Amino acid sequence: MPAKYQTIGGVATLVQHRGPTTLPGAPPDTSGGPVVLCLHESGMGGGSFAGLLDALAGTSSPIAFDRPGHGRSGGLDAIDTVPAMAEHAAGLLDAYGLDGVVVVGEGIGSAVAIELAISAPSAVAALVLIGGAASSHDVGDQIEALAAITAGRARREFDRSGYAPDTDRSIYQRAFGVWVKTDPRATLGERRALANWSLGDRAASVTQPALVVVGEHEEEASADAARALAESLPSGSTATLAGAGRRGVLEQPEGLARLIGSLTTTGATA
Repeated sequence: MPAKYQTIGGVATLVQHRGPTTLPGAPPDTSGGPVVLCLHESGMGGGSFAGLLDALAGTSSPIAFDRPGHGRSGGLDAIDTVPAMAEHAAGLLDAYGLDGVVVVGEGIGSAVAIELAISAPSAVAALVLIGGAASSHDVGDQIEALAAITAGRARREFDRSGYAPDTDRSIYQRAFGVWVKTDPRATLGERRALANWSLGDRAASVTQPALVVVGEHEEEASADAARALAESLPSGSTATLAGAGRRGVLEQPEGLARLIGSLTTTGATA
C-alpha cells in the first residue's frame, strides 16, 4: 500500500493512496481520475479505507490519512474541535495542490467533511457521508466509558456494535488491526469534540451534492438521523448500502465505491 508522510500544522501525517509510489516530497499521483479524500472515524485511521481505496483505484485517485493522535500519524492527542480537524484536512489538500475533490466521511469524519465543505467550498465538489452521519451527536455514554478507560478504571475492549448480523470474522480482524493502533486518549478527545459539534442552522451553507449512505442493517435511530441530515441539506440525498450496518466502509467497500462512482461520473466533480 503506497504511503508517505506530509507535515500538516507541524504534525507528521501519514497519507495512504493508490497508484504509483512517488518521491517522499512529492504529492501522490492523482492522474487516475477524480480525487476522493477519505476521512476516518474516531479511534480508527486511514487504514479502515484500504478496501475502498482498492475498489476506487483505476477510476479515481483515492487518498486517506491518519489524523493526529491516530494510527501512524504524529502526536498523542487528538485535534480538539471538528472545525480544526477540517482545517487540518484542508491543509493536506493545500499541500498537494488539490481542489474540487469528493470527500468521504465516516462517523466523525462526516462532520469534518461538512465543516470542510462550509469553510473551503472550492475544495469540495461533493460529499459522501456514512457511518452514523447526523447534524449532531449524543455521545455522552461513549465519553464516560472512554474516560474510565484512560483513567485506568476500565478495560479497553474492541467495539463490535454497528456491524451487519452476518459480518465475516475477517472484517472484524481488519477493523481490530486499525483500531488497536490508536491510543484511547485520542479517541476520547475526538468524542468530546464531536459532542460539542452541531450543524445547527448552517445546513443551507452546504451547497455541494451530498450523498448520505445508510446501511441496510444500520440501527433505526442512526438511520433516522442520517436521513434527517440528508433532508436538511440543499442538495442532499440518501442511498442504501446493501449488506452493511453502520460500518459500511469496512463491510461493503465495493458497494460503497459504486455509490461514490455515481457522483464522480455525473459531473459532480467537473
